[in-house]
Amino acid sequence: MTKSMTGYGRSTASGNSLTVTAELKSVNSRYLDIKYKLPKMAASLEPSLKNQLQQVVSRGKLEVTIDIDGEGLRNREISIDWELAETYMDKLKVIRNAFGMRGDITIDTLLAQSSDILLEEKQPELTELPDLVSEALQGAMQLFIEMRSTEGAALAKDIRHRIAGLQSMLQELRELRPHVMQAYKNRVEERINHYVDGGLPENSRLYQEIALLAEKGDITEEIIRLESHVEQLRNNLDKEGPIGRTCDFILQEMQREANTIGSKSTDASISVIVVSMKSELEKIKEQVQNIE
Repeated sequence: MTKSMTGYGRSTASGNSLTVTAELKSVNSRYLDIKYKLPKMAASLEPSLKNQLQQVVSRGKLEVTIDIDGEGLRNREISIDWELAETYMDKLKVIRNAFGMRGDITIDTLLAQSSDILLEEKQPELTELPDLVSEALQGAMQLFIEMRSTEGAALAKDIRHRIAGLQSMLQELRELRPHVMQAYKNRVEERINHYVDGGLPENSRLYQEIALLAEKGDITEEIIRLESHVEQLRNNLDKEGPIGRTCDFILQEMQREANTIGSKSTDASISVIVVSMKSELEKIKEQVQNIE
């Protein structure tokens, strides 16, 4: 199924004391580019997140945001290093006596100098965090993929519609081809006869040259290649997995063939078709830029 590179998904998972919210959003990119916004306590989970995402996403600029909340973060215990606190008190007394200072040594005095050592926060228990992050991410990925698939289906429908238009144009070119070649041959003969008194004998070498000139303007090979590319493009839309780069390459080849037809033909009706064809190819290319 064709998938777009644009998508969004958000999901929440709750445990005994934690709630985790995962958010995914992506836009077009030539390659897979993943950016993470993780709280410090979840930083070690980045490799696991990357592994899960790479299984379902091949292209796009993807932003992953993980938010963590819950009582498990707020219920923190504080421990005191009593031995170190006593050492600080003794040292502060020594300093006071050495300089003949007056006044009591208060708790504020002690904490102002050593709050980072005297008070030590114990990190909350986060044993359930990895499972909750994985659960939230899976939920977000499901919504994310659904959105990419829905948009991808719309893109494929539009491209198929334009492919049908290209096939109609190619059929018109096929029908015009013999008439255009004959008209080109007649035009050359008329000009030659205009400048040659009495015209040319039927077995003249010049008639062979006229035929060769007409063959050089033949667009049959380009039409055949374009028809083949159209079929390849259509088949790619039905394939599983990333198809954007392949479709982009096929379109480049189609544009090259259309340009060749335009340069070969001097017929106004063919030129009009070629202009319309190139316009449709540009529109298809714009849509393909959004496909994974």
